[in-house]
Amino acid sequence: MKWQELLENMDPLLPADFFSYHIAIPYLKDLAAPLKSKPLLDLCDLLDEEKFADLSLGWNEEGIAGKAVIHKPFKESLFPAYEKGDSLELFISTREIKKGSATRFCHHFVFLAGEVQGIQAQEVTRFRSEDSHPLCSASDLTIQCHAEKESYELRFQISENALHGFDPEQFPKLYFAYRVNRSKAKPQHFPFSSDRFDMLANPSLWASITLQR
Repeated sequence: MKWQELLENMDPLLPADFFSYHIAIPYLKDLAAPLKSKPLLDLCDLLDEEKFADLSLGWNEEGIAGKAVIHKPFKESLFPAYEKGDSLELFISTREIKKGSATRFCHHFVFLAGEVQGIQAQEVTRFRSEDSHPLCSASDLTIQCHAEKESYELRFQISENALHGFDPEQFPKLYFAYRVNRSKAKPQHFPFSSDRFDMLANPSLWASITLQR
């Protein structure tokens, strides 16, 4: 196959493909307190996506807390087919990633806008066999959903017990991505689109997050 044919068969590059992203999140005295930090960087224009959600994060030694404001009405949550309903997926690594595949320090969490068969928050990380360890307990994840007519808000906490290798003193940087799913509509991503890359399989593309004090 000639190189011209290879180029013709490639997906078009997006502006977001040319950048790496470094952000900082604030220290919280209380993970359960209302989160007042600014939303994370919005890349929807660079990813050619509709913006319909804002996500904020904070942290302390007990774990990570966050808030997702979805500027669309809640319709339906599904499980295990969570990506087809209203849900939030978070991808977090507690160590720097220098290779493409997920390591034992990588995590994939799902938070549902509505409870499905007793499930509303769960770790669904798929590890390679050599990096496998037990997934976190459901008690290490908390979620609250506050729905209004035209929008809803997800408030979540991830305990340090759910984050393998979480050690802010020695490793004050995390690696992070998210996908906000909608029922019967396209999702919103950060920092790259899962239409182009599998999010869990490409942690080296996640954004870096500095844990501010």
